[in-house]
Amino acid sequence: MRNEIKFDRRNFIRIITSISLLPLLKACKLDNLIKPEPSPAKPKVDLMLEGNNDEIAEKIRNQYENIKSIWEQQGKEFKIGFEYGNGYGVLRLSFVKDDLASYPHLRIVNDLTGDRANILWGMDGIYPSIKFVDDSGKTIVKNGYVLEFPLKLTGTGRRISSTSSARDWLMIGIKVFAIAFMIWLGLSIGKFIISAIAFVAFNAMVIGLVLVALSVVIPLVKWILDVTGITLDDVISLFKETVDMLISILLSVVDYLKDYFGR
Repeated sequence: MRNEIKFDRRNFIRIITSISLLPLLKACKLDNLIKPEPSPAKPKVDLMLEGNNDEIAEKIRNQYENIKSIWEQQGKEFKIGFEYGNGYGVLRLSFVKDDLASYPHLRIVNDLTGDRANILWGMDGIYPSIKFVDDSGKTIVKNGYVLEFPLKLTGTGRRISSTSSARDWLMIGIKVFAIAFMIWLGLSIGKFIISAIAFVAFNAMVIGLVLVALSVVIPLVKWILDVTGITLDDVISLFKETVDMLISILLSVVDYLKDYFGR
């Protein structure tokens, strides 16, 4: 009988203690609602892709000299930030000279995953191509996709002809780069952001291509420039477009991504 009484008293004390703590627990939950956990700090980057379409277009149209500088100062990084989940992602773009190519090539590093890709120029029949390779030079395969794509549009019935302008080649290159980049990145971010990154990165590749041709003769580089007719002035003209025209360009890339992936 005494044991039963003792047991009941212990339970009674536990119950009283729990009840007394309820106001404190409720206060803590309410305080969390009033003062939520701080968001991750915004990273320090050269280009932060956030805001509406107008704001993003305005930001990228001012990047020509910054992009050109990473080729002129090889090893220097150009950092692009973007919103992802409850925080931010960062991509680091740079030009490196190694055994993977006979010219300084673009490298992209994804700080969120640690993945990195070396982006090289190639040849696919009569078309220039771009390919994402690892540090050993092997073409990256992701989700069943071999990441080498010729500079031609698929699914639209259109093909490059000998009369295509340099601007046509640039526009197709940006769209093709967007396809390869979206597969490689493997993150769920907005297609407009993907398009903006592709605009910057592919133009960086072209800037490097034209600049290297000024100092040394490399057969592949010469062939690509002969086929496309692209000059620095063509690249500069893209960056000098109005905000409305840049938005139109990026939205055309978004449409191509949707057509390619069927969503």
